[in-house]
Amino acid sequence: MESRNYICNYCRKEYIPKRRGVQKFCSNSCRVGSHNLEKKKSKTGLVPAPQTVKSENTKIEEMSFAGVGNVIVGTFTSELVKSIFTKEENKPATKGDLKLISSKLERFQIIKNMNPNFNGQKAYYDNEQKIIVYI
Repeated sequence: MESRNYICNYCRKEYIPKRRGVQKFCSNSCRVGSHNLEKKKSKTGLVPAPQTVKSENTKIEEMSFAGVGNVIVGTFTSELVKSIFTKEENKPATKGDLKLISSKLERFQIIKNMNPNFNGQKAYYDNEQKIIVYI
């Protein structure tokens, strides 16, 4: 492993190579930036100024109560607007709706080979009471 400092060919920052003895760039972002710079040079014939590279002192924004509060208020507002402007028939079914439908489907089974009664109601078999009902 190398112990002497090298100078990056892109950002001109001093670094100690980590991967091999003769390393041209201090990081992957400098290597890619240099490659993109060479591509621009070959296309236009002009040499654009290199972009600044992020340093180790770049501050990463931390989570705050104000940010979390803004997310909560935004989510609540969007859900409220969505519920106001969505028609009832287009709203998603709840677990209660599904249980009600499944209980009705399990309890009453249509009898396909019986004719409707004089009111036009179809015959169903009630699985709980064990009788035929017309609905």
